[in-house]
Amino acid sequence: MLRKIRIGISALLFVLISFFFLDFAEILPNSFHRLAHLQFVPALLSLSVGILLFLIVLTLLFGRIYCSTICPMGILQDIIARLSKSTSKKKKRYSYSPAKNRLRWSVLGGTVISFLCGFTFIVGLLDPYSAYGRIVVHVFKPIYMLGNNLLESAFSKFDNYTFYQVDTSILSISSLFIAVVILTMIFIMAWKHGRTWCNTICPVGTISHYSKSALTPTSVTVADSALPNVRQRASIVKSILLIMVVV
Repeated sequence: MLRKIRIGISALLFVLISFFFLDFAEILPNSFHRLAHLQFVPALLSLSVGILLFLIVLTLLFGRIYCSTICPMGILQDIIARLSKSTSKKKKRYSYSPAKNRLRWSVLGGTVISFLCGFTFIVGLLDPYSAYGRIVVHVFKPIYMLGNNLLESAFSKFDNYTFYQVDTSILSISSLFIAVVILTMIFIMAWKHGRTWCNTICPVGTISHYSKSALTPTSVTVADSALPNVRQRASIVKSILLIMVVV
């Protein structure tokens, strides 16, 4: 039952966030921009202490539910992994692999240091919400708008002007290139090994990796290495909460 509820919430958030980025006609009300506030990095940058506390407590209670239910990049990887399993003739199981802790902490440390030095490019590049938004806006939105133009051409022949022509030109070559590269990497890794991006590169995934053991199971598609014991993880969460209170 809990799994079905989690999948339902994941699907709803994924559709709403995706359509928020696709919505060139501004069908959704402006209040939907608050969906970004549920994401860890935007909440951190905007100093939304209440949201951060909520996400920390949620992670403390239910483990890596942020990656599997709230983060659109994590949900995208689960969808790709699910498709991979459904198209495979043999039953696909993800094998245990040692944790790449040096890579994880190097990426996280480099991201934090670059941000403190004023280089926000790295944060924007690796933040899962920003990365997903970049993929949708620069890869899928032009296709979505092209479909709208085709519908406009078809409906206008019958004097139906529900749709209208929109500009489908590329906004930025560099952003499109980055989006395609990241999407390709994520697709290959998720197709072969599940939520690998979360478990190795994503800074938010690294933070949530060292959370308290889940009280209810969540869909983790890659077997994680042995986590620190409960006391260590509880200590990490307490330290984070203490820092946030002091700030």
